[in-house]
Order: sequence, then structure tokens, then C-alpha cells
Amino acid sequence: MSSLKLPKSVLLLLPILTTSAANVEVRISCQNPPGAHVKTKPTGVNYNCYQYTRAALLGTNVDLATGYPSNESTFGSLPSSTIIGDQNFIRVCSLTDAKAVAFLQAGHSVIKLNNGTFAFTFANYPDVESSVYPDASSQACDGDEQYYDAIPNIAVTGGSQVNQGQNITLTLTNNGQGLPSYLQLHEDRWFFSQSFFSKVSSTSTSITLKAESTTGSTDITYNLRTGCNGNTTNFKIKSVQVLPNCTGTLNQGPLYTFNMVPGGTNNVVMFLSSWTWVKTSGNASWSTSNGGKNMSFSISSGCSTFNAYNASCNLTFTFCKGSSFMGGDSTFLVFDLVNSKVVKEGQLEEGVEETKQVLDGLPNGHYVVYLNGTSKQYVKSY
Repeated sequence: MSSLKLPKSVLLLLPILTTSAANVEVRISCQNPPGAHVKTKPTGVNYNCYQYTRAALLGTNVDLATGYPSNESTFGSLPSSTIIGDQNFIRVCSLTDAKAVAFLQAGHSVIKLNNGTFAFTFANYPDVESSVYPDASSQACDGDEQYYDAIPNIAVTGGSQVNQGQNITLTLTNNGQGLPSYLQLHEDRWFFSQSFFSKVSSTSTSITLKAESTTGSTDITYNLRTGCNGNTTNFKIKSVQVLPNCTGTLNQGPLYTFNMVPGGTNNVVMFLSSWTWVKTSGNASWSTSNGGKNMSFSISSGCSTFNAYNASCNLTFTFCKGSSFMGGDSTFLVFDLVNSKVVKEGQLEEGVEETKQVLDGLPNGHYVVYLNGTSKQYVKSY
């Protein structure tokens, strides 16, 4: 908006009436006292009140003690539209809580400085000015103003992905600072798709959800309310990817890519209900049930490797009978994590450094070494 510095007055702006006019818009324009000079814009640099407000409150290019701007050549890249409706700003109920004042009908905004005065500019206007009046140098009228705080750091934080059947906890945060006291926080402000999640628990600032069977990307939303901004104005949104749960259990414990197992029957139970199992090496006897969700096997000696897959997952599991490698007799086994196979077995020689023995002769790679009932990971890169 452009600036007019006329004597204080109130004008009624009426369009010219014609015989065909069906509607007549009446707009009140008020003339306000001028502001005081803060800084003249550099030659060739132009930015409006909204860009100045964003530079001040969403960045660090305006001194909030004086209103003095810096790096003004960057202001033109900021949005030039009103801050009303911008999710980085929220309408508050008092000037005390505000960092900016926006005028709806006048199409103008100003920032509140640290001392409670205001700084502003206009499009195609040479100066930045300040005043004790928020409407100085503008055509805004009393009652047109709305108070706004800047909230760029308020966000829903937490993980960005979760497996089916697993829990995820999200929290409303403010970059390590406390949330503003004007926010009307409540656990009912959380919104999510029940196709993707069921609620485990919630508070006014956190929620724990359990991922259901639907996979893909979905949004969890927190509705910010102040008592003045309405119920559908400000939202903080977190996108979360629900992934197929390709995990399972082995003998009711963790199931890894490489597993040491006892003699007798061992039982694998997968989370998803449909799997195809293929034994790719070894002498294990095995069987499946429940559409591949359950797989039972036994190994008399050595190791066996299986490929398990469905429409969402493609996994490789190796199972080795543990008695030979867990008894404290210095017998070791090396498993290649990249290629999912046992690449070396042997017994340590006395007086020879352990790492050299187990990795000697192997190419660069990522390995797990089992020795005397313990496991260590090694990355060979020389």
C-alpha cells in the first residue's frame, strides 16, 4: 500500500455511480500522523510492509531495538502477501503477546519493537519509519487492526517413519523454548487418520500412536488455538511414513539377519501374515504354516540361509547352530553382513592377534565375528 501524509481525517471512498451499477462499495480510509525516519532504502531496492515484517520476525535482518534493516537486497525474495493466514504467524488476543500488528482492510503490517513502539515501511516508499502509533503514515482506521505473534519454531517433532504395529511418539515443541502461554493447549487438538494409526495415549503437547495395517505417507496435525484465531486457522503438521513391518521374532526373541540358534526346533514368527520361504543353503530341516507367517526349523550342524519375501519385503536370514561357536573353545565364525553369508570359520591360534586372524584373507567389507559366545562387528577397509 502507498502512503499519504495528509491532515488527520476520515474519508469515504465511493466509486462513481452509473445507471447500471448494482452494488456500491463504501470503504473508509483514515489519515494518520507521520512516522519518524529510521533509514532510507538503498537505491534500486524495493520491499513492502509484509516483506519487512517477515525479514524482522522470521529472520535476523532487522534490529528489533530500532527497526533498522540490513541485507535489504534479500527482502524482495520474501513473500509479499499479507501475514494474515501465514502459518508462521498466529493471531493473539492482546498487543502484549504480539510482535506484529496487521491491518485487514488497509492491507498493511508493522512490527513491534522491544520498547513497545512500531516500525514499518510501504511498497514503492523510500524509507523505513517508526512511531508510537501502529497505524502511523497509513490509511488504517481504528478497529481494523489484528495482533500477531511469529511462531516459526513451533513444530510437531519426532520420528518420520514407523513400522506397522509399532508405536511412534510425537511432541509439540518450540526449538527448546517453552510454548507461549497464550496457546490454548489440549489433547483434543491432535488429528490423524484412523486408517493409519490408533491412539495409544495423548497429552496437550504429545501423542503416542500405533501404526495400523495401512502403509504410505500420512500427516499428524496439531491445531493451534489462542482464543482469537478461530478453530481452523493455524496448524502444525508432521508427515510420517508407515512402512511395512518386515520384522519377526526367533524363539520369542529378536530376529536378526544372522542368528545363532540351539539344537532342536527353532520357531520364527513374522509380523506380516503372508511370506514365501526358500532355503538357499545349508542342511536345515524346515516347514512353514499360516501362509508363511510361521517357520520352524532345526539344524544339526553348521549354518543354513533362507530367503523370505512377500509383496513388501525381501529378506535374507542365516541361522547357525551355536554349540560350536559359543562354548569358549576359541572357535570363531565370520558372517558377511553385506552378502548375508558365512565366509569364514576356524579356531584361534595362540599368540596371534585376534582381529588379524578372523579378517585375514577377507576383502574389504562389513562383518560380524562370533567368538566364545560373544559377537563383534568389524568394518575392513584396508
